[in-house]
Amino acid sequence: MSTGLGTEERKRVAVRVLTPEGPVYEGDAAMVIAPSVEGEVGILPRHAPLIADLRIGETRIRLLDDQVRAYATTEGYLSVEDDQVLVLVEHAEPAESVDRARAADDLRQAEEALAAAGDDEEAREAAERAVRRAQSRLRVADMGAAARRESREDVPLDAREEGGLA
Repeated sequence: MSTGLGTEERKRVAVRVLTPEGPVYEGDAAMVIAPSVEGEVGILPRHAPLIADLRIGETRIRLLDDQVRAYATTEGYLSVEDDQVLVLVEHAEPAESVDRARAADDLRQAEEALAAAGDDEEAREAAERAVRRAQSRLRVADMGAAARRESREDVPLDAREEGGLA
């Protein structure tokens, strides 16, 4: 969906996604959608100051050119102030980095661990968290695959046939 405004005319928020290993994303965006414990929260320019607890899920950043970058993120915090968005999480995996087969295997193993947890509350909570993380990684992998398909569809058919895109 295009707003009809040039990127220089659009409002923007400065976004930083940080993990203990360092920055995963730093740049301007038109919008950020993050998975808070109360539900998804969408951040647009001029958003009121906010601090939110984040749950495992998908954090999406809509860039100024309307492309979307998706990340599988773990628990953390989101802070918004003066058109600056800070996402602090333990892990943030970009869609293009998710190994879908591995994520599917992780989900299968987590579901088996959940079934085997029985009355062990600690084991059940760990397995439930692993299930949510694997499901999130699979959804983000699918978002990345869909975005790659869309970008190939934007290339003329003759360019694809000539080896312009694999």
